[in-house]
Amino acid sequence: MPELPEVETVRRVLEKKVLGQTLLSYSLGTPTFYRRPDERFLRSLQGLRVLEISRRGKYLVFNFQSNRSLILHLGMSGRIHFAEDAPQIRAKFHFSKTVVCFQDVRRFGRVMESLPALGPEPLSDDFNADYLASVFKNKKAAVKSVLMDQRAVAGLGNIYATEALYRAQIRPRRKSCRVTFEEIQRIALSAKEVLREAVSCGGTTLPDESYLDPLDRAGSFQNQLKVYGKRICPLGHSVLRTQKMIAGRRAYYCPLCQK
Repeated sequence: MPELPEVETVRRVLEKKVLGQTLLSYSLGTPTFYRRPDERFLRSLQGLRVLEISRRGKYLVFNFQSNRSLILHLGMSGRIHFAEDAPQIRAKFHFSKTVVCFQDVRRFGRVMESLPALGPEPLSDDFNADYLASVFKNKKAAVKSVLMDQRAVAGLGNIYATEALYRAQIRPRRKSCRVTFEEIQRIALSAKEVLREAVSCGGTTLPDESYLDPLDRAGSFQNQLKVYGKRICPLGHSVLRTQKMIAGRRAYYCPLCQK
């Protein structure tokens, strides 16, 4: 699933390609997404110019004139690109100079009018050890599960939560309420470091090429992954272990490095 670095990379491409253009029309694929977009809402955007393209967590936000917004969520397998003849396109947005295509094999993507409740951006000043300590307090849930909860932190998913916890030397199944403040400081710092590095690399493209940016370019952060999808600890300390079903995702960790 595309996480913050991948969505931010897509946003930057769209900003260069679409900013300032007017939405002329739209079309929906057959079948379209499992949650069909509200066409009355989409029709109301026609004729409006894009003033800004932003990102909130894993969501792309097209901000139009008249204080209107179009929100895209890539779901598990969504891609944004400009090739109109590609298969499995669930929605097209025809701008004055560009057609933005939303391709989605599994159809779990969303086209929305408003954002759900989201926690702070992990690259913002609002995400810090004090905030994270307040979130972890009295919670018995696994620390990785809390980090992946978009209501707690917007944009972190399986890959980057796994990598951040490895750098912070914390096991993913530790109870959040049992993490010390010093450890929380490490988690907050590691999350920011991992995300910044991944953004600079254009995101992570795994062997199945599940993610490419709108210009069909792969990310390169997969070359810097330490534990996600790996077998041996990069420090040579141990064979990595996996834990299934932490927030529905497999968790990789080193039993010696992470406590």
